[in-house]
Amino acid sequence: MLAAVTSEPPHTSDAVAGAYVPPGPRARLLRSARERGTIPTLRSALGWGSRFAAGPAIARRVRSEPSFTLGQSRLPYRDSWHNWTWLNERAVEIPIAQAALEAVPGSRTIEVGAVMNHYGHHDHRIIDKYETGQGIEQLDIFDLPPNPDYELVLCVSTLEHVGWDEPNRDAELALRATEHLKRLVAPGGELLVTVPVGYHPRLDAAIRSGEVQFDEVRALRCRYPSMLWREVDPSTIGDAEYDTLIYRAEAVLICRWTNQPNG
Repeated sequence: MLAAVTSEPPHTSDAVAGAYVPPGPRARLLRSARERGTIPTLRSALGWGSRFAAGPAIARRVRSEPSFTLGQSRLPYRDSWHNWTWLNERAVEIPIAQAALEAVPGSRTIEVGAVMNHYGHHDHRIIDKYETGQGIEQLDIFDLPPNPDYELVLCVSTLEHVGWDEPNRDAELALRATEHLKRLVAPGGELLVTVPVGYHPRLDAAIRSGEVQFDEVRALRCRYPSMLWREVDPSTIGDAEYDTLIYRAEAVLICRWTNQPNG
């Protein structure tokens, strides 16, 4: 069952030169054993493997409730085989992004990082530096002209990879990328970003401190193995860990910024 632990970070591809390719299962198991100990590593891997084998239905049984709350919204969990969402933060990221996409015409939306096309959303512009596929433009974030053309700029679990998972690591590049994305938002439009906590500590800290400014920052947290996600105060997630063995976050930040017409 340990061989099943092959989940990759959401925004990766091995099809293009320069793309980040995560370590294989054996390397990750050995690294985790060194860092966390053998028993915790085996417990984590076996727990993930058993719930992977059980399929999405296990999440519905364990949760006993079909939706989660974010602010004033009640959204259904997304339990899909693609990226095995019932096992990670995609269970809440996808419905949050879907609600935003459904509120704005596709012609007025751009997604940075090809994610939502894997869940049935294809009628908006999608750019991705590494991923290939129908309707995906292979562009770097910084290749986009800073023109305020979009009512919705969407970025699902992608910013944390910018500069962080590239040959010459630059922890500040994700912060600069965030500011660049703001320049794409039309007056009255919105930038919506989700970030798995613990993957890129510098980005996490910049968001939570306000160094990278958003109008609203919310947080969802899951106390595994419950599979229930609850909204918490962002100030309480400093201890949330990112499991690099199975690529799963305990918490996710949901960040919104509006281009105020008179701002």
